[in-house]
Amino acid sequence: MTRVAILLFVGAALLAGLAEPDTKAARPTLKVGVASVAITPFGTNPDWDGGITESKVWGESFTDSNHNGRWDAGERFEDDPENTAIDQSSKGKYDGIYLAGFGRNRPATGKHDDLWARAIVLKYEKTSIAIVSIDVIGYYSKANYYGLAEIQKLVDPKLSINEILITSTHNHEAPDTIGPWGVNPLSDGKYPKYLRFVDRQIAKAINTAAASTQPAVMKLGRTDPQTSPALAGMQTRTHGRPPNFYDEELRVIQFFKGAGAALDSVIATVINWNTHPESMESGNTTITSDFPHAVREAVEKKYGGTAIYISGDLGAVEIIGDSNNKPGDRSRFDGNDYPLKPGSNRPAYTFERTEAIGRDVAKAVFDAVDRGEWSRESGLQVRKAVLRAPMDNAGYLFLASKGVLDTMPPPGEGDKPEVESMVYAITLGDAQIVTVPGELFPEVFYGVEKHKRDDCADADTKLPAEPNVRDRMTKKYKFVLGLCPDEFGYIVPGYDFLAPSPDPARGLREAPDPCKSKGVPDHYHETNSASSALARAWACVASALLEGKAPVAEACRERRAPVSKTPNSPAQKLKMPAP
Repeated sequence: MTRVAILLFVGAALLAGLAEPDTKAARPTLKVGVASVAITPFGTNPDWDGGITESKVWGESFTDSNHNGRWDAGERFEDDPENTAIDQSSKGKYDGIYLAGFGRNRPATGKHDDLWARAIVLKYEKTSIAIVSIDVIGYYSKANYYGLAEIQKLVDPKLSINEILITSTHNHEAPDTIGPWGVNPLSDGKYPKYLRFVDRQIAKAINTAAASTQPAVMKLGRTDPQTSPALAGMQTRTHGRPPNFYDEELRVIQFFKGAGAALDSVIATVINWNTHPESMESGNTTITSDFPHAVREAVEKKYGGTAIYISGDLGAVEIIGDSNNKPGDRSRFDGNDYPLKPGSNRPAYTFERTEAIGRDVAKAVFDAVDRGEWSRESGLQVRKAVLRAPMDNAGYLFLASKGVLDTMPPPGEGDKPEVESMVYAITLGDAQIVTVPGELFPEVFYGVEKHKRDDCADADTKLPAEPNVRDRMTKKYKFVLGLCPDEFGYIVPGYDFLAPSPDPARGLREAPDPCKSKGVPDHYHETNSASSALARAWACVASALLEGKAPVAEACRERRAPVSKTPNSPAQKLKMPAP
């Protein structure tokens, strides 16, 4: 079982705010700033100090012997000593841009649209937080030489930002920022100089956003496929893994300058939706932010300001067109047909299709805004807690020992390997936000007891159900920021977690489902989960943050855990799950 420790930080208390933003009496105290900075590893950039290949994709110089526009094993290259200085394992390894999320050895060969670090800074009295969404597969708070710990050194301390939250869209058409998608299973796919560049650009976005804050009011909205048909049929489960359950809700926060409500006064629109951005699939080698690009473009065209797309609880949830296509599934987007290819269960993966998907998602954003409500309150409260769980994935441990997954500090001598991250619970006016350090299965957020699979009794491990987190959120509008501040893989409910087994040829072998004979797929997601206890650890910590005490749930057996003092929080003791 996992060991969970909790550390509470309380920001400014919530105060009653605005009833209607367009009244002369309204005096907003919330301040908002926003900035977008490109992180695309392509072409010239005044902030880039590394190599640019003939294709204009960044990377070490090489001799393209076969003239295919990418580096292949055996081709000569110039080993940049600056990469080795950052990461010793880069010595003698070609460093360039490998696209992440599908198979290995997929070097980028061009660019379709930019990747971004989009930051929003929220200030209320003495509380100031930055939330940054980046168009990559995942990022880390304590990586070996990059990530949040490095970003914090680059943020201007005069801005007095209390917390920085980095969330990744989980884009599968962006550089490998984790490691396992290099040229072969034991070759690190990360490009050290590029990751240091990403750190600088994130810090630049935060500094710019924080320096531009201004009084703001906000509008909150939500929609789903029943209200917005543009969303219908967009989500599917990986290979049809049960249960057939999704977080279908799309959530929006729109910030306006001062007390005005004119559309041309929009500062930012934050979009929170829940599926994998991978509509260009594995054959694409062109850098793109996938369908979120078209979503943001359409939203900014309609409202102005900056659009920020944030993925939510997307574990096991794919955009339609991936691994579970069936005749009759949705194939029409933004008024055009994109059918399955003849004799195939896959469509043609084109940018036209991807952009049509994004424009349909944007239509749902418009619906959510049109039906939205002005937040009656404008306060900001931040709570956070440490999350720890055993690192019990043999594949992860092996790759970490080889320097491929050097995304967390190595355990000390005699220590058991452990996942460590942070969970945040934020109240922002009439909205609540929780963060999750990975790809959360939506049934964990909504409650496993109610939404667990019922197709196969033999598949139940009999572990107790994780507590329902969403029902513990007391505000009307409930947001979940996925892959924030870390990406520790899939967060699978304990009752349905079947651990993979070591395989000399494949690394890890997926566990077969007990009802495989009925067509249920093997358990792929567990091969990409850092810990079998992540769901329990997250649900118990998030619930405790929301309620101020450990939930009464068998999965959260009680123990005493110390809570640190902060200037804004009295000393407290909370009962937390036992090891």
